[in-house]
Amino acid sequence: MINLKSYLCTAIAACLITQSSFAGNESSVNNAVEKSSVSVASTTPHYLQRQPKRVRATPPPREGLYLVMLGTRAGPFPSLRAATSTALVVDGRVYVIDAGSGLVQRFYESGLNFGDVQGIFITHLHSDHVDDLYPFVNVNFPNWKYGKQKIALIGPDRADANGKLDSDAGFGHLPNTKLIHAEDPTPGIKELMQHHFAANAYDMNNAIHTVRRSDDHPRDLTGTNGPGMLDIQALPAPKNSSPSNMSPKMKPIQVYQDDYVKVTAALAQHPMVYPAWSYRFDTKYGSVTFSGDTAPNDNLMQLGRNTDILINEVMDINAALAVFAGTAIEKTMTTQILDGHTAITSGVDPRSHKATLGVGAFAAKMGAKGLVLNHIWPDNEKITSEYLQTTAEREFKGPVHASEDLDLINISEFLKSRSAK
Repeated sequence: MINLKSYLCTAIAACLITQSSFAGNESSVNNAVEKSSVSVASTTPHYLQRQPKRVRATPPPREGLYLVMLGTRAGPFPSLRAATSTALVVDGRVYVIDAGSGLVQRFYESGLNFGDVQGIFITHLHSDHVDDLYPFVNVNFPNWKYGKQKIALIGPDRADANGKLDSDAGFGHLPNTKLIHAEDPTPGIKELMQHHFAANAYDMNNAIHTVRRSDDHPRDLTGTNGPGMLDIQALPAPKNSSPSNMSPKMKPIQVYQDDYVKVTAALAQHPMVYPAWSYRFDTKYGSVTFSGDTAPNDNLMQLGRNTDILINEVMDINAALAVFAGTAIEKTMTTQILDGHTAITSGVDPRSHKATLGVGAFAAKMGAKGLVLNHIWPDNEKITSEYLQTTAEREFKGPVHASEDLDLINISEFLKSRSAK
């Protein structure tokens, strides 16, 4: 018994000594870690602040219907959002709608593959819808399935396609104003790309003589030397339409079809841009309608009748008007904002005092099952996605989503969320 007590006392003493020693060592280790951290931190210059690097996302599954909101901002106003561009993904096949600045980067970040692109659809030729069109096809040249992939590029025809315009090219005569590139002031989608090819001829000629080759043949996206990347199609507007009659009532026209989608289109109401188009994609999973830039109008109403998803531009009209109040362009911007865009909520036109439809009310009247808000403006700390979504929900009973860049929307699941409201 005495020996057992002696053993226990000795063991307890040893434990206490070890614990004390460990505490001292832990302190030493902590000091060493702190010194190491200081050492590591000191390798970053005091003048430099590095932002977190983005990562490439996982693409949507190769079965089903998905939306990838690549860019969600309106206008040529730089912000943290990219300009408007969306990918519709059907069983892994990709259809790009509009190509605003930022598309190149956002498409890569989304995880989508350029080799899956079947078509690019341009609603109209405003800069925030086409700035990244040529860069998108050019920088993705190595990802093009040469000889196997032909991308349909579909967009507006020339503004003068239905007849020669006056010397003002349909824009209206203004004092102290000359037309830019007066010999061809209103190119359409084909001419736009031809001008890009001409302006970038040196770069493309250099490339096809060096790295852009396949089986000793130039990989030429223009089609000058073998299979080209693009099948460029300009949409013919109805004969009774013109810059002074931008969106006469019309039946939707079919503009594209493959094994995965059928695409129809109708003229939008977006002064002073003519022609401007809205698109509807019908798939075995459902339909998705893209408004493009437009005020609510009968053509879009008919095109999108009972669509599963309406992707509609949206603007806070009062906030937008306030941006230009008191400036030299207040008058012209007021006209453009009120006549060519869709408000977040129903109201009254301050000029005519006539009632106007907000985006939610318009979607409800169309019979859309779900509403996605895009082409958001103004884009600032007050006009948040949460504000836009809750405001639109007041006039639309189905699911509403105010999009952010790189949002991936499972359309089937989104529509199911309607019953949870």
